[in-house]
Amino acid sequence: MMKRVKLFPFFSLLLLMVISVIGCSNKSATDPVEGSEASEEVTIDFAIHVANPKDQEPAFYQTVEKFMEENPDITINLQGTDQQEHIRNIKMKSQSNALPDIFWMLPASAQELEEAGQLLDLTPFFDNNPELVEKFHMNMFETYQIDGKQYGMPYQPLVTGFWYNEALFDQYNVDLPETYEDLTEAVKVFEENDVVSIAKGARDPYSVWAFLTMLSRYGYFDKIDVIVEGEESFNNDDFLKFYEKIDELRELGAFPANITTQSYFQAVETFMTGEAALLDAGIWEAKKIEESKLANDVGFWWGPTFDDGVGNQNLSSIVPAAPLVVGKHVEDDQAKYEAVMKFLQFYYSEDGAQIMLDNQVPPMIVFDGEIDEEKHPVFAKVVEQMNRTDWKSQPNQPDLVVSESIANALYDSIYGVMNGIYTPEEALDIVANRISGQ
Repeated sequence: MMKRVKLFPFFSLLLLMVISVIGCSNKSATDPVEGSEASEEVTIDFAIHVANPKDQEPAFYQTVEKFMEENPDITINLQGTDQQEHIRNIKMKSQSNALPDIFWMLPASAQELEEAGQLLDLTPFFDNNPELVEKFHMNMFETYQIDGKQYGMPYQPLVTGFWYNEALFDQYNVDLPETYEDLTEAVKVFEENDVVSIAKGARDPYSVWAFLTMLSRYGYFDKIDVIVEGEESFNNDDFLKFYEKIDELRELGAFPANITTQSYFQAVETFMTGEAALLDAGIWEAKKIEESKLANDVGFWWGPTFDDGVGNQNLSSIVPAAPLVVGKHVEDDQAKYEAVMKFLQFYYSEDGAQIMLDNQVPPMIVFDGEIDEEKHPVFAKVVEQMNRTDWKSQPNQPDLVVSESIANALYDSIYGVMNGIYTPEEALDIVANRISGQ
């Protein structure tokens, strides 16, 4: 069934991100300045956080290809490496003033580059496109802003949770869980039948998205600011309850036996081959699942609620993703500057939105796009969950509101308990000590 849907008005007002590009009749940041050569051939160096953008980030890749097709005078030199290597490369290049023209970066690292004066001020882009600013919701708009200066723009919406294999739940007569108690009962059944309950891969320590949302259900956003300021400790009673839940899941056999040696991508394959009931991941896996034999059996779940949690338990995770930023050096080359601004206009346009929708990625604009529910049942199920008015998104992802160092400690603490390396108390101290600088 082909269905026209308007995406993003269904999000809570705080977390709605809608971007619009104004028409050609209005002056924009891409209008050539007097004396510049509008038809000059330009190459943009664009660095991204995956090794194979064509396969791993098809929506982004196809947007780039379409842009070059429509702008034959502009070539985008796409440079793809895996996330950890990409971040290392960017940091090394920043030390020698050799940053790419445009690149993806983790929020905390992007802010550090901005504070070091190495990023282009994108404020003129908004000044020249006032209708775009009017349609931005402030949490998305201000996420990449310091003292009113815009230094980045969201790459994609970040939607994370658990994918589940409904066929496995049916096969073993297990109800789809809602609460943490439901989840533990499901884990017991899957363990008895040699089925991996939750596919995980500790070699990619950042892959704990659904568990971070679970942490938010223990009051993370009520506490984190005062914790970072040193007024309260990360090792507190509420967070301890969360880590004890992870430890209990480990003891029940929820995680794969090879979790310490397995990568995130291997965990995905475990799920794709029908060997795991749940996968901690995000909407970026929708297209791969659509193309697998599981397409008609997979659903999406925001994760369990907790009877000893803190605050609203119906927390989803629909947040601004890491930003695209532009190297400050771009402003020294007028032709390149105009080409970069033109790309940003296209990326957030309706043409760009439809490419995202075609690749099962929610676009970043108010857009009457189409979803073929028969062809894309998995993506349609995610959109259905995103439409639920009884769930409200957390304001951001917990690891994206702290420094990279603290985020790494957070990953280490969660996987450390999953692996049985740390007790819950030791895991809390890992993060607490990192925050205090010990």
